Amino acid sequence: MWAGFRKVFYLFPYAITSDQGIPHDIQTMHELWGVSSYRKMNRYCSTACLTDLINSLDESEEKDALLETQTRLMSVYNALSVTYHDEKSTNPNNSLVLG
Repeated sequence: MWAGFRKVFYLFPYAITSDQGIPHDIQTMHELWGVSSYRKMNRYCSTACLTDLINSLDESEEKDALLETQTRLMSVYNALSVTYHDEKSTNPNNSLVLG
């Protein structure tokens, strides 16, 4: 591995972001670099989805607790998505509306 190489963990995979109708990250990558996704491993980092890691665990109380936390965080994310969509076109300071 390279010096400074890091592992980046994320909770919300692009499919969830896309389903929420907030695909700015992928749209930006496509516009800037002509790609629809980032590489899972590159010279700077490798990535892993926490959802996939949780699902791969053996059944246990720890896995159940992690799934409960994941469900709670998804609920908050969904609520934020609703707020974003309700307010994006009427908010003059919203710099995230990309067209």
